[in-house]
Amino acid sequence: MRQKKHRVIEINNMLKSLKFSEQEICRLFHTLDDFGRYRIADGTLSVCFLDSGNMCAVHARFLSDNTLTDVITFPGNQDFGLAGEICVSPDYAYGATKRYNTSFSEELTLYLIHGYLHLSGLNDIHEQDIVKMRQGEQECMDLLKSLSLVPTFTMQQ
Repeated sequence: MRQKKHRVIEINNMLKSLKFSEQEICRLFHTLDDFGRYRIADGTLSVCFLDSGNMCAVHARFLSDNTLTDVITFPGNQDFGLAGEICVSPDYAYGATKRYNTSFSEELTLYLIHGYLHLSGLNDIHEQDIVKMRQGEQECMDLLKSLSLVPTFTMQQ
């Protein structure tokens, strides 16, 4: 019996203050891939943790909005073996933990899940799309929690 080959996950951390295990993040995405409920394109998945300034710059350049946001997702290019890129803001997550009474690790994990779901084709523009996105987020988070696979993130402020 051959073991399933997992996709390559490339992780870029632009914040010296953010600490995590790359292995835990890879395990998160491999689990979502294996779950199979939400499918993203084959190929390398890029994950980038951006500081506030860079996240605002990406938001302004690609979405014409210079405010800080939680996650921005870019579809991949199958011709180049790319599944897509998920850019997340740990700074935004840190602030959101107080607003939503959640842990920093769970908030950042939610952003990774959200980006993955965008790559699978879910959207969150119209009300019915938002409902599907929230259901997908909850389903994926419940799966990761049930398997104790929510990565541990820490950040010095």
